[in-house]
Amino acid sequence: MAELNSRKIAYYGYTGAIDSTGASRIASALNAAVKNRCHEAQLCISSYGGYVSDGIFLYNHIRGLPLRVVAHNVGSVTSIAVAVFLAAHERYCSSLGMFMIHPTVMSSKDGMSAQRLQSSLDSALADDRRTEIILRERAAIPEEILTARRFKDVYITPNEAVIYGLVHAVREFALPDGEEIVQI
Repeated sequence: MAELNSRKIAYYGYTGAIDSTGASRIASALNAAVKNRCHEAQLCISSYGGYVSDGIFLYNHIRGLPLRVVAHNVGSVTSIAVAVFLAAHERYCSSLGMFMIHPTVMSSKDGMSAQRLQSSLDSALADDRRTEIILRERAAIPEEILTARRFKDVYITPNEAVIYGLVHAVREFALPDGEEIVQI
């Protein structure tokens, strides 16, 4: 943990799914930073996404912490991981990073009744609305891109991410000399 100008900073790395296990690991690490009286946590993340409910939980958890969170896309941040990434106060992307947004995917099982299919569709559409609220509030993604994501995967380059307000800049993460990044 760095103490730059008497500011304690925790450094974390995460690569994995946004599911109940991954969300709990990230939340626990950030909670530890708060308990250790850190002023800031830097999170290097690469995630293909996961479950919308776990992503919404983590988004709200990060937004509610008394801690400045700085996120670095150091690989790929896709699907619901984009919403988690947008919870950070400051956001950066590697020049080799990538973002992807898409419609919520619903699984179907053989023999599903019409009511069950409708329920799955309603759930997926509700998840799409929740995710889109975050994308609209925390970024400036053009309407045509938000519309396209309702029907297909939309890939966003680092330079487009700057234009769309997903990140503040394209910048490589560099761990300060003598510091440790904790993999969570």
